[in-house]
Amino acid sequence: MHYQHRYHAGNFADVFKHVLLVELIDALNAKDAPWCYFETHGGAGLYALDDVAQQRSGEARGGIFRLWDAPGAPPLQRYLELVRSFNDGGPLQRYPGSPLIALRLARARDRIVVCEKLPAIAAELRALLSGEPRAAVHVRDGYEAASLLPPRERRGLVLVDPPFERSDELEAIADFLAAAMKRYRNGTYAIWYPHKNRYQTGRWLRRLRAGLTAEALKLHLDTGAPSAGQMHACGMLVINPPYSFATAVPRLLAALRPLLAQSAGAEVAHEPWPYKPHSMDSGGPDRT
Repeated sequence: MHYQHRYHAGNFADVFKHVLLVELIDALNAKDAPWCYFETHGGAGLYALDDVAQQRSGEARGGIFRLWDAPGAPPLQRYLELVRSFNDGGPLQRYPGSPLIALRLARARDRIVVCEKLPAIAAELRALLSGEPRAAVHVRDGYEAASLLPPRERRGLVLVDPPFERSDELEAIADFLAAAMKRYRNGTYAIWYPHKNRYQTGRWLRRLRAGLTAEALKLHLDTGAPSAGQMHACGMLVINPPYSFATAVPRLLAALRPLLAQSAGAEVAHEPWPYKPHSMDSGGPDRT
């Protein structure tokens, strides 16, 4: 059975990912030059939080609902205002996916390119983006879409956020990243991943770090919930992080931890990965 994000929309992982995504796009918007947002696994775009699927999973209760009326979290207000804009200022009933968040933050000359391999899901996303000239949806496997890079805008953000329904998902991400960075080394990449098997994830991260030809920032959130077979931690690796994003990360994560914590064991972490040129490498990317 294909992964269906409507069961998981607005959960703690979505909140973590989208808080960081908003900050990344705001960093792009700090300069006048246009940018392109590229996403490998787009999904349906907008999710009802009051449907049967959500009632069954209840995952949004441990995520966006915990933040909705929380006082005293100024670093998160930008993200919360954006989610509220999809609910017309009323009660929380709908949660936006990454493509709609990117489009809402895009300016007139910016562009959105999204891949979604399932035709039915892609059709839902296309319907939401109908009439929007800045957005394009490709019905194809995003892992095979490195050929769409680099964008003509030169500045851009690539979000890799797969459903993790494949047994070789981590390997597929690594292969895509290697191919994409050969074509578009200067781009910013944000790779979301779950923390289920810490040994496997740690080995994969070490493989990525050994092959990187750019600086990166490894971010982590653990809610401290009892595992019991359920995901309770996740991470995001940001390659070529904008300076303003890197400086904002500590306060964003510090604001998230108490709101998403499910025990005293909840924790957040951010680890810079400095760029170390390989002997055959000519140097790091142009960060202008």
